[in-house]
Amino acid sequence: GVVVLVIGTDDTDNHHPANQKICDSRFVPSKVDTSLFVTGEATAQAYKPNAPMKTNVCEESSSNGNNQLHKAAHWSFWRSDYKDNVPIFIKANLFSCNGGAAATRENEEVTMEVWQPRPDGTYSSIRPGIEEGDCRASVPIATTTTNSENDSLIDTNRIGTVEFETFAPGSIGILNGLVPPSSRDYPPYKPGAIHMFLNIDGYQPLLTQLSMSELNDWIPNKISKGRFKLANGKKSFNNKDSGIEIQSVTPTSRSGYNLAIEVEVNFFLVGNGKETNDTIEDIFCSHSLHRGRLSWIPSFFKEPISVCSAAHMDFYAL
Repeated sequence: GVVVLVIGTDDTDNHHPANQKICDSRFVPSKVDTSLFVTGEATAQAYKPNAPMKTNVCEESSSNGNNQLHKAAHWSFWRSDYKDNVPIFIKANLFSCNGGAAATRENEEVTMEVWQPRPDGTYSSIRPGIEEGDCRASVPIATTTTNSENDSLIDTNRIGTVEFETFAPGSIGILNGLVPPSSRDYPPYKPGAIHMFLNIDGYQPLLTQLSMSELNDWIPNKISKGRFKLANGKKSFNNKDSGIEIQSVTPTSRSGYNLAIEVEVNFFLVGNGKETNDTIEDIFCSHSLHRGRLSWIPSFFKEPISVCSAAHMDFYAL
């Protein structure tokens, strides 16, 4: 039968923004602003919909695990190779900024889509049916409904949590990591990033990311030894514009690895009281490919190729 899943609560009187500064900046149109991924240090080109449901984004059992070199850039024109990879455990708390109407979905699971470069700095194939689930996942959201008088203000607008495990992404180059592992991506290099996309009924879509360079700032240098720090590299996002706020980054241990990291972040969603009827194309694509011979260029470098310009996949070997 049909399962109606409720995320959050429709009692808007009890909602208070957990972070007013971030929430104030999150009142944006329902269309995803992929320009943030271009003005920063990453790209939305590599997004591919319909990733398999799982909680391990990059899995140790595949070529993405400890047998693959981790390529991390310390300078824009140089990447270093590490024989050991770094497991990352992420907990994401989802909050409603303004207490939008109750969100429902006629599925058993509501998910957050996560994708990233492999440790070697390459994305898995953006073509449907090829390398599905290779450093890509739809991670289930554990829903939360808290609305009692004893709840703290931050808990009254918590709408869910997401937990997943992955490996540190490698640094991508000028080809944005859209090359096979056997090919070379050229400098200048950018920090590896973990991309996340939320599209929940009752809330505006949110596309954001975690940059390894930003996580490095939270780890004592004697532990990280600057492994993820890109010198002279700008931040991938200004937190208040991205709907995400890092809460903690904690070095930890895991058998067989020299370093592992636990990360906790908060996401802030803007309620719009609407069902999610827009297609992925409506959310991501500017449709500027039909406006002129050169007008497609900016869109091509910021919008997902597999969604907005599938015909261009023929130019890529993956």
